[in-house]
Amino acid sequence: YFFKVLRARWPKRTQGDDKVLAHVHQIKSALMLHSYGKVPNRITNKVNQTTLLLHIKSKYSRALELTPPDNFIGFDSVPDKVVDGSVVRVRYQCSGQCQLAVEVVVSTLQKTDLVVFRRKWKSCRLRDYRIHQVLLRLPPSISYQRDFFNRNVLDTQNVTVRAWLDSFKNGSELSTYHSSMLRIYKALQIIPPSERPSKPPTGCPSWSAQLMWQMTSDRIHQCPHESDIIDMLKFPLASTGERFGVIRRFQPFIDRALERTRRHAVTQPSVTLSVWIYLLKWCQKKHCGIIHHVNRKNLYDTVLMQLTDTGNIIIQARKITGEDEAFQVQAMLPLFWKRNIVCSMIVIVGLSSIKCQRFQDSIHYDDTDGYFVIGGGRYSQGIRGYFGPIRYYRFGTKQVKCKEVKYICLLCFLAQPHSKTVYYDLKKTCTQTWTFETQIKYNTLFQFLLTKEVEIRTDTLFNKHLSVSEGSLNLKDLGSALFEETVGTIFPVDKAQMKIASQSMAALQESSCLGNHRASLLLATIHLSGLGHSVNHEQGHVYSLIGALGDDRFALMHAGYKHLMGIDGFPKDLEMAYSYYSNIGTQTCIDSSRIYENKQHSTEHIYLNNEEDLNRLTHETNDDFQYLKFQAERGDIESQKRMGTMLYWGQNGVSKDIVSAAKWIERSAMQMKDPSAMYDYSILLMKGQGVKRNYTRAFRLLRKAAAMGSINALNGLGWYHGTVLKDHKNAVKYFEQAALNGSDDGMFNLGIYHLSGMNPDRPWRNESAAFEQFLNASRFGHVAASVEAAWYLSTGSLEGVSQDMKRAVILLKKVCERNGHLGFMIREALQAYLQGSWQEAFVKYLLAAQTGLGLAQSNVAHLCEELNLGYECQWRYHNYSILNYDPHPSALLKMGDYYYYHSPGTQEDSLSLAEQAISMYSRAALAGSPQVTDLLQL
Repeated sequence: YFFKVLRARWPKRTQGDDKVLAHVHQIKSALMLHSYGKVPNRITNKVNQTTLLLHIKSKYSRALELTPPDNFIGFDSVPDKVVDGSVVRVRYQCSGQCQLAVEVVVSTLQKTDLVVFRRKWKSCRLRDYRIHQVLLRLPPSISYQRDFFNRNVLDTQNVTVRAWLDSFKNGSELSTYHSSMLRIYKALQIIPPSERPSKPPTGCPSWSAQLMWQMTSDRIHQCPHESDIIDMLKFPLASTGERFGVIRRFQPFIDRALERTRRHAVTQPSVTLSVWIYLLKWCQKKHCGIIHHVNRKNLYDTVLMQLTDTGNIIIQARKITGEDEAFQVQAMLPLFWKRNIVCSMIVIVGLSSIKCQRFQDSIHYDDTDGYFVIGGGRYSQGIRGYFGPIRYYRFGTKQVKCKEVKYICLLCFLAQPHSKTVYYDLKKTCTQTWTFETQIKYNTLFQFLLTKEVEIRTDTLFNKHLSVSEGSLNLKDLGSALFEETVGTIFPVDKAQMKIASQSMAALQESSCLGNHRASLLLATIHLSGLGHSVNHEQGHVYSLIGALGDDRFALMHAGYKHLMGIDGFPKDLEMAYSYYSNIGTQTCIDSSRIYENKQHSTEHIYLNNEEDLNRLTHETNDDFQYLKFQAERGDIESQKRMGTMLYWGQNGVSKDIVSAAKWIERSAMQMKDPSAMYDYSILLMKGQGVKRNYTRAFRLLRKAAAMGSINALNGLGWYHGTVLKDHKNAVKYFEQAALNGSDDGMFNLGIYHLSGMNPDRPWRNESAAFEQFLNASRFGHVAASVEAAWYLSTGSLEGVSQDMKRAVILLKKVCERNGHLGFMIREALQAYLQGSWQEAFVKYLLAAQTGLGLAQSNVAHLCEELNLGYECQWRYHNYSILNYDPHPSALLKMGDYYYYHSPGTQEDSLSLAEQAISMYSRAALAGSPQVTDLLQL
C-alpha cells in the first residue's frame, strides 16, 4: 500500500525520485522480514534505515499523510541565498479548487515569523500537474546594506521560503500556512548586512544631509540597561515626622519581555521592599507613614506600610476585589536602633522576627499606577528619624542579603552623643557634682557656663527662662547663646594659619547637641568646605542630616540645595531635594503671613562688591532719609508711601517699625487720591497690624480703591466677602475680576475655590482648574500658589499634568529664597559688614550661602577675598553661585576671569579653559553685564 501511494503521488518522476522509490522497496523488504527476526545485510550495509526514513519524511512528509488523493505541492527550484528578484518554481496538483501561496519569513532578535513577502493564487484545474513561477520582491531592509536611503536594515537571524496548498474556502475564513492542508519550506542562506549589495540610489541628497549621515551612520545604538532592582533611596533621609516625604514614580519597562512579566504579575505579584530606618521618637499620631502607594484616583493602594504609636508595623494591601486588607506585626521597634524591615508583599521580616500572613484573595499590585511616598505625604505624616537605603525588587527576591552600604555608617554616627547626650541629664535634679573626667571632656561648655553664671541666675541669658512648673532649663536657648558667643571668634585673626581652634569646634558641637541647628549647619559647612578644618564629607553629611531633622529652615534648604546640585558628596536626587524644599516652602507660607515680626525681613539684594548697591542704603540719620521724611511731613503722597514701606519692611537699612509705618500709610491713604495707598491701609485695618482692627472702615476704603482702579482692592473685596461675610458668590465674582486683571492673590484664591468646591455656581472639586490658577499665580511669585503647583508637578497625579520634578524644585527654591528668616540673616550680615565686623558678617553670609542663595554666595566669595581666606575659598563660592538658575553677572565675570588667567598644564587644557572663559563671559553679557562690552573692546 505504501508503495502504491508513493507511486500515485508522482506520475512524472525524476531520476532522484526513482532512487527514493528504490530505497522504499528495500524498506518494504526489511519490514516483511522483520517479523522473522532477519534483516538483509545489503540493507543495513547500504543505507541506515532511520536516516532513510527521516530523509523521506523531510522531503515528502505530506505524501505519507492521509490527504485527499491527487493533492500535491513541492519546490521545483528555490534560490540558495536571499536575493531580490530571484525566482521560485512551485509544482503542484489539486484534486479540486484550491488556493496556494509562497511566503518569505524572517526572524530577528525582536520578532519571529515576520512575513516580508507573500504571493497567493487560485487553481481551478483539477488533477492537472502544473508548475507556477513566483518572482520574489523582497523589501530593501533584508536585501541591501544600510545607506542614506535605506536606513532601517533588519539583521536577520534566519530566512525561510515556504509554500502551502489548501482547499478553496468560501466566506471570511482565510487560509494560513499553519492551517493549510499541505505545506513545505526551505531555509535560505543568510547574507550579513555588511556583505549585502548597495541599493541603487533613488535620489540625490543635499551636501549637508549627506555629511550628517556620514558622521552618524557608524554610530552603534545600544539598548538601555534595565533592572528589576531599584534603589529608591541611596542616601540617608532626615524625616521630621511631618508630611514632607520623598515621592517616587515607576515607569513601565522598555524591554517587552520584562514589561510582559510585570503586567502578568499585577494580579499575582511577587515584590520585595528592603527599608532601613533609625527611629528617634515614637509616632505622635495613631499611624505614621513609612512607605505608602497612592494610585491615580488618590486612594491608598498596595503597598501601605505604617508605624503605630506602640512601635508596631501595619501592612495593608488592596485585593483584586477592590477591598483593602491589612495586618499588624508586633515588632515593637526600639528607639535609637538601626532596623531593617523587609516586606515581601505577604512576608514581613525584622531583625529578630518573621511574620507571615495569607490574604483571603489575590493581591492587586501595579507599581506604575500613581506614585509612592517614603515617609510623610499629603495624606499622612511620617516617622521622626532617619531613612537609610531602600531597595525595591519589582519581581521579588528569595533572599535579601545585607550589603556593605557606605552611608549606613552615617546612622551609626547619628547614634552618638548628638541624639542622646549627657545634657539631657540637665533636665533632672542634680544629685552629685560633675566628675573630673566629665569636666575635662566638656571643658568648653563649663567655661561658658561659668562666664554666664550671673546671667543664668538672673534669667537674662535666655529668651525662655526657667520653667517653674517643670523645673527645667530651656536647653535650646542655652545652645543659641553658646552659638552666638562662638560665631564672632570662630575664624582666626591670623589668616596665614586659617585653622579653627579646637575650643571653637567643641563649642559648636555642644551647641548642636543642645538643639541649635545653626551650629549643626556651620559644622556641616566647615567639614564639607575645608574652611579652617580638613575636609570630611562623612561628618559634614552627619551634621547636615542632624540640622535637617531639627526642622531648621536653613538646614532644610541646605540639604535640598545639595541634592539639587549633586555637590559635596550628596547624590543628585530631585525627589529628595523636593522633600526638603516642600518642608521649608510650607514654613515660608506661614512665615509670610507673619513677616511683620522682628525676626523676619524681606531679602534685600545688596552685593558687597557693588558700590551702587551700598550707596542706596538709607539710615535714620542719613540725609536722604531725613529729606524723605521732610517731604512726607509736607504731605507728599509718594514720600509718605515710601516712608511707610521702608518702615514696614525694614528696607534700605532702616529699622522695622510697624506702628510708625501704619501712621505714614494712613496719612497717604486719607488723602483719598492714591488707590494703592488706600488699599495698603485697608489691609492693615483688616489684620490689625500697627492699628486697631476695623473691618467696616477697611471695607469702605477697599470699595473706593476698587472704584479708582486698584486690582488688589478687588481681591481684598473678595477676601472680605468670603471670609467675613461668608458670601461666596460675590467673593468668587471679585476674585475672577482680580485674576483676569493680573492679581496673583486673586488667582490663588480662585484656585482655592476650585479646589474646595465652594463655588456656588460650580459646587464640585475641579483640581485641573485649581492647578491652572495656582500655576498662573506662581509665575508672579505667589508663595502659597507655588507650593500647591509644585505638589501637582512633583506627583504627576493630575490628569494631563506629567511629572516634572525639576520644575517643582525650582519653583520651591525661588519661594524659599524669599523666606523672612533668611532675609533677616542677610540683614544682620549686612549690618555687621557696615559696622566693620567682617568676621561676623562672613559667618552669617556663610550660613545663608549654604541655602543656595546666589546673593549670599557672591558676598561670601567677596569676603574671602577681603579677609585673605584663600583663592580656593573665592573660587568655591563663585562657582556655587553660577550653578543657580539665574546667576548674577558679577559671579559669571569672576569665574570667567578665573578660567582666563588660570595657568594650564597643557595646550589642550589651555583651549578648554579658554572655552569655559568665553562661555562665562557670554552668559554675563546675556545677563546684561555692561563690563563684558568693555572687555571685548580691549
